Amino acid sequence: MKIAVVGPGAMGCLFTAFLAKSGREVLLLDHDSERADLLKEKGLFIEGISGELKIAVPVSVSPDDAAKADLILICVKSYNTRTAAMGLAPALNTNARILTLQNGVGNAEVLSEICGQDRVWGGVTSQGATLLEPGHVRHAGSGQTIIGAVSGPGQEDHLSVVSDIFSQAGFPTTVAAEVEPLIWS
Repeated sequence: MKIAVVGPGAMGCLFTAFLAKSGREVLLLDHDSERADLLKEKGLFIEGISGELKIAVPVSVSPDDAAKADLILICVKSYNTRTAAMGLAPALNTNARILTLQNGVGNAEVLSEICGQDRVWGGVTSQGATLLEPGHVRHAGSGQTIIGAVSGPGQEDHLSVVSDIFSQAGFPTTVAAEVEPLIWS
């Protein structure tokens, strides 16, 4: 499964680094070309409760580079969700799924409006991370990640695959039948 992570903040870098370490093909998308160049040059550095990890990952500023991704993980600030979705929508392949682990409410609705509700998943995570500088993250807390479809049943098999991938990367993940109440809580 090819994965694109949108947003090189604390959570985006954390998930990108651990997914790449587990052997997954991961692309990190950024809107800032200077920062993207820096991340390409320096790689990602994670420290904290999970030890230390330094890893090089592909970084791009072009949403078109995510066209082959099967999973798009949205890790931008809520106020940037619409802009990120509008950039991604034309590049999505027909089977791509979008998972938001963002703080706040309304993100899945914005993504559904622009990219199609049948391809959007929501989730919550208890992972804690602090961005110390571009690409340098302190992993400060670990816990459960829970994901689910926002459009209802029928996607359990796909969600289980992603749950397994995240769990293998070091993020214990389960699938919820109803994810919206968790997001609201």
